[in-house]
Amino acid sequence: MNPTKIMIIRHAEKPGIYGGQQYNGVNAVGDADDESLVTLGWERAGGLAGLLYPEGGRPLPAELATPDFIIAADFAEHHSKEPSQRPYQTISALAAKLDITAETSFSKSDYAKMVAYALSLNSTSDESCTVLISWQHQDILPKDSDDSIVTEIMKQTGTSSGSLPIPTGSWPGDRYDMVFVLDRPTGTGPMTSFTQVPQLLLAGDSSTPIA
Repeated sequence: MNPTKIMIIRHAEKPGIYGGQQYNGVNAVGDADDESLVTLGWERAGGLAGLLYPEGGRPLPAELATPDFIIAADFAEHHSKEPSQRPYQTISALAAKLDITAETSFSKSDYAKMVAYALSLNSTSDESCTVLISWQHQDILPKDSDDSIVTEIMKQTGTSSGSLPIPTGSWPGDRYDMVFVLDRPTGTGPMTSFTQVPQLLLAGDSSTPIA
């Protein structure tokens, strides 16, 4: 079955000031790296693994599902410039927990091709197929143009603009705490619902929807 649910997250916290304190990026082995998550971001990454693949009989939030496939922006070095490692780092704990190899062949500007790939995926289930996308926030919602991951999903599934409560603004720079969920129960045709699900994983996370 083709995707019945697509979940989109922004990568976790990047270098910056949080709670009045400067946080610097560190990679998975603790080395300084400006393109990596900060310690808060690594904490969120671990929390996402528990949120989307709970253990001990804990239920998933109703609108979420454990992903069958995970996609993150390409983190490989090109032309001697290190791209952001953060989209992949954000889902790395979840991918390891699920024993899933994340698809990371699409650069951050190739989200139209990435969406086409995501929609082509097939699960072995006859009932559902869930895809999780981890990306930079500038490309999730339209900022300076009509192009974005969400608008590409709408376009490529034939979902009419205005039929779903998609935020009209860009993704706020200070928000790392929301999951966008698009559903189509049959796995074909237009998306039938759009939901914002608060992660509520770290102190300061908000349940206020992105507008």
